[in-house]
Amino acid sequence: MNEWNVLESLHTLLHITDDTRGEMLRLCRAAADELLPQLKDPADADDPRIIRAAAGVAYYYAMLRKNAEDADMSYFKAGDVVVHRSDKAAQSRALQVRESLLLPALPLLRDDRFLFRSV
Repeated sequence: MNEWNVLESLHTLLHITDDTRGEMLRLCRAAADELLPQLKDPADADDPRIIRAAAGVAYYYAMLRKNAEDADMSYFKAGDVVVHRSDKAAQSRALQVRESLLLPALPLLRDDRFLFRSV
């Protein structure tokens, strides 16, 4: 898996222009760097499930960045029409997309966050 494979998969989720390609490529590299160390030993890094999972993580990063850039505009008023923007809805959607793309890749990833202790 490399950032180009992830970018190709991310392109199915987002419209990527020539102007945003460099920024999206950096997010794809960050997503790949996040998932590659979590691969189980026999897992193939070029498995399409892993590439789509990395695209989901990159999508989540892109949406968080977009929400941060748009944070100053909470509403827009034109005459009698007022449109309120909700960050929570966009963040929830981005999280759902990320989780839905990570789910098929879970058998290929180590789960280092689970901890079981007896009482």
